[in-house]
Amino acid sequence: MTTATQRPTRFERRARPFKPCYATATLDAPGASAETVSTAMPLPENVVDGGEIILLAIKPSIWRPIFDSVPWLIACGALSFALIWHGLAPFGIPQWATVQLILFVSIVRFALALFRWVPSWYVLTNRRIITIRGVRVPQVLSCSLLKLKDMKLTANFLERLAGLGTVGFVVEEGTTPACAWESIAYPEEVHSRIRRAIRDARHP
Repeated sequence: MTTATQRPTRFERRARPFKPCYATATLDAPGASAETVSTAMPLPENVVDGGEIILLAIKPSIWRPIFDSVPWLIACGALSFALIWHGLAPFGIPQWATVQLILFVSIVRFALALFRWVPSWYVLTNRRIITIRGVRVPQVLSCSLLKLKDMKLTANFLERLAGLGTVGFVVEEGTTPACAWESIAYPEEVHSRIRRAIRDARHP
């Protein structure tokens, strides 16, 4: 008698596109050692030691660069509209050239936010939470699961509109500064899996 195959959750289906980057070290295959991580998306050197097991590797949502750029986009758009509405030409520069320059600044700001998003990863191991950022020089912020006092699941207005959330971490005093996994998909599921990892680390 055969048993029915358990269908993957929505979160597990969402994690599968990251397979080419992290190979077997994604949510689909928990228990992958550091050595199995694909070189298609290499981890910074010495981030994960040989004894750690990668349980989860996800990226912030693609909406994150947009959220970071919203104030600039709104400000540049409002300024351009004001110049056109009032027919202003500051500093003797033609109005059309001024508006194009302002819009170019907003585009550059978004491009920079997108450029910073590309190498950003959130990694959960059986020992630590790890945040990886940085383009030329990777910036790695990690904290032992045993030092996490609490977690907070929040979502600002823009994140709620996109169905995203942020998991904030509260750590012990005098240890690693608090950090947050911002704008992640299925935040409730991620929150639950991190809590499970913390429980397993405290009671092996």
